[in-house]
Amino acid sequence: MNHSVPKHRLFPFVWPWRGADNEAISATQLFKGKSFSILYLIVIWSIIGILGFASTRNCEGTWQQAMQCDYAFWVKNLTENPLIFVRNLFTTLFLHNGFDHILFVSILGILLIVQSHEAIFGPVKTALLFLSAYVTVAPFFGAFYTIGLEMFPDSRFMQFAFERNWMGGSIGMFQVYGALATQSRKPWVMLIIPVIFEIFNLSVLGIDLHISLMHLMATFLGYGISYGFIKR
Repeated sequence: MNHSVPKHRLFPFVWPWRGADNEAISATQLFKGKSFSILYLIVIWSIIGILGFASTRNCEGTWQQAMQCDYAFWVKNLTENPLIFVRNLFTTLFLHNGFDHILFVSILGILLIVQSHEAIFGPVKTALLFLSAYVTVAPFFGAFYTIGLEMFPDSRFMQFAFERNWMGGSIGMFQVYGALATQSRKPWVMLIIPVIFEIFNLSVLGIDLHISLMHLMATFLGYGISYGFIKR
């Protein structure tokens, strides 16, 4: 599956139950063509059903929270335990710390963005793009904060990156969103939306700047990857 969305569409999103051109598709085509989105939703909601929600800081609570803390992304592991750091790049994307977190990823991330990309480019390219965010964006910021703390040991901004873990599917979804922007008639319109969204998050919702930076890097990296490789 590798369709080209008509360039008259400003937003190349499709309904979750339809194909790349919003055409009707069979159940078989749906499950085959959007298998990554379906599988990812099954896994993350199954984890919530079995282990409950993870915590970004409380790792001394239940054994379920402690276990999920062990598999979340910690900046400190880059130097203290590199093998665990690498392992957790491939596990932290399945962990979420609350209903707001998992609903954001599930509804906006998977049911709107990721499955739309999957309908156009297929499950393999979408999965690789989604997963690649965790071996590009995450290690970059791990190194950035590690070096930053060495250079500026009194910086609260750098210190905070080590005080909690980072988890969830949001940087994967933002990277796929950036890639999807290549299918828009005006890509810059789609690319400016995450910038406005993160400004709102910072100024109104009070989200951590660390998160917004990761989201924005993933968005523009996804656009660059798709423009340079996937579309070709």
